[in-house]
Amino acid sequence: MKKGDFRPKRGFTIIEVSLVLAIGGLIFLMVFVALPSLQRSQRDSRRRDDVILLLEKVKNYEKNNRGSMPGSSETSSNLVSVVWSEELQNSTGNETTWAGFYRDYLKDNFIDPSGGRYQLAVVKCGATSPDNDCTNTLATTLEEQAFPNDNKMVIVLQASCYGNKTVLSSNPRKLAVMYRLEGAGVYCNSL
Repeated sequence: MKKGDFRPKRGFTIIEVSLVLAIGGLIFLMVFVALPSLQRSQRDSRRRDDVILLLEKVKNYEKNNRGSMPGSSETSSNLVSVVWSEELQNSTGNETTWAGFYRDYLKDNFIDPSGGRYQLAVVKCGATSPDNDCTNTLATTLEEQAFPNDNKMVIVLQASCYGNKTVLSSNPRKLAVMYRLEGAGVYCNSL
């Protein structure tokens, strides 16, 4: 080596490379930890919008049918109606039933963000006096079907929402829609 030809070697030290890799790994980890939570939040937001859409369609139904609600003749027991996808595909029934309402007003656009069609379970509030909690009677009314689960929305007749629960309303034309969110809790909105 010549005396005046000393040049420092260019490049990164092992510590600098390790530090950059560690910072990159942390950023990568934070993105993959936060991403599923963000996606779940977006799906739940869409489900809330779909509950509101359902309530708007019920209002439209009432306007078109002189103020009557779907399924007025189906109210003999606490479990009024369960509308599943299979029932809708074969349904040629009366438009005054909940299946007819689903077919005629919600059509094929009522799809859960996870890809399946929403299913409706329509129940009457089992409480005996206004402002009493209906939610406890839902599980027994729906029997083995889990209260709102998967793509199932529960419509509770003559009820309104109180937080994430339903309470009996003195107004027989009220209804509440409940949906268990993927993130946590139950979303309830009423008409």
